[in-house]
Order: sequence, then structure tokens, then C-alpha cells
Amino acid sequence: MRRVVVSPHPDDAVWSCGGMFDAWTAGGDALTVVTVFDGGPAAAVRRAEDAAALAAWPVRSVGLGFPDAAHRGNRYPGPLSRRRGVHPDDAGTVAAVAAALAPFLPDADVLLLPLAERTHVDHVIARTAAERAAAAGTAADVVYYAEFPYAPPPAAGGGDLEVTAHRADFSAWLRGSLVYRSQVTELFGGPLRFGRALARHARTPAVWREHRRTAQGATASK
Repeated sequence: MRRVVVSPHPDDAVWSCGGMFDAWTAGGDALTVVTVFDGGPAAAVRRAEDAAALAAWPVRSVGLGFPDAAHRGNRYPGPLSRRRGVHPDDAGTVAAVAAALAPFLPDADVLLLPLAERTHVDHVIARTAAERAAAAGTAADVVYYAEFPYAPPPAAGGGDLEVTAHRADFSAWLRGSLVYRSQVTELFGGPLRFGRALARHARTPAVWREHRRTAQGATASK
């Protein structure tokens, strides 16, 4: 089994899916994490944290080097503007990300994409670009994951997605997630509050939720 996780930023793959990495790699399955928006000097610390976190698993890590929304001119001048959809000037970004992702998709058996509901514009672009690339060149099974720490989507996944819960390893999930010290501190004030938030997200016992298109949704999307 060959899985490719599309991670919008450094930390998204581990924060959102890290509880499954042991299970996915234990049997020798190949796991690749492709991070889209990890470019520029401002992301150097986050790239280093990402490399350190992913080193805990036999994971191939690839960075595409695109700058995140805060550094793409004045398209998104503040945090709220990054939650209001894709700026028209980012149409070229979507196309460029799709082209950069394309080489990693033909051999994938499972493609894991951010759900990108009520999250960040970079997540929307990553999902849209990956779907475009997948439609053009892969037969991979497409699965969506809900991104932590954003508010989870409705249980039904917006109507055309079905949700399946898988038992997750919370200890490994938390351990890997805490490596992203800059974001743990900036967004949560420290490890304690972060751990509590991740535990609420994972629930007890810890689960990771995959979202798949229903037959009706898959038909409608064609």
C-alpha cells in the first residue's frame, strides 16, 4: 500500500493524521508526506520542526516550497481574509500546485487530502489542486481528513461524505505533534493546552476519522 498525504503546511499532516502513522507504516506500507506551503525564509523554523517530527516514522517527506497566504503579496492582509475563500489572483497558484503535485500521484494507492471545510485558504487550494491533479492522472483512492485544530465539520461531512473512525495511537500522535514547538506556543500558549485540545479532537478512545465521498457524491462530482 502506498499512501500520499497532502499537507497544506508543515504540521498539518502530523497534527491531523499522526495517530495513524504507526499503523500505516508498521506493515511496510510506503507513506509520503507532501507539504505544499512551506516556502520562504519565514517558514525555516517550521520546516525544521516538520523534518524532526516526521523522522520518528519511516516517512518520505517532500516540500513543494510555495509561500503561504500571508506571504503572497497583499491578497490576504489578515487572518480573517484567509478564511474567506481563494483570491482571484491565486488561480495561478492552484494550477501551479496541481502541476507540482502531479508527479507524486500516479503510483499512489491512497491519496489523503485536507477536508478544507471552514479552515484556511491554503488548505482549500491544496485540496482543489490535488483533486485537479488526481483527476488528470491517478486511480488512487481519495480520502479526506479533518484538519486539527480547526473546528470539525458536521458528522455527515457536509452531506456527500461518509465518515469512518479508526482507532488511533494518541501517545504517538501527541508526541509527534509537540515537536512543532513554534506553533504549539503561538496557537496554544504551550504543551498543556495543546495536549488537551488534541485529546478533545481525538476523543476517548482516540480515533482518526477518514472522510470518503458517498456513491451519490462521487457521481455528482464528475
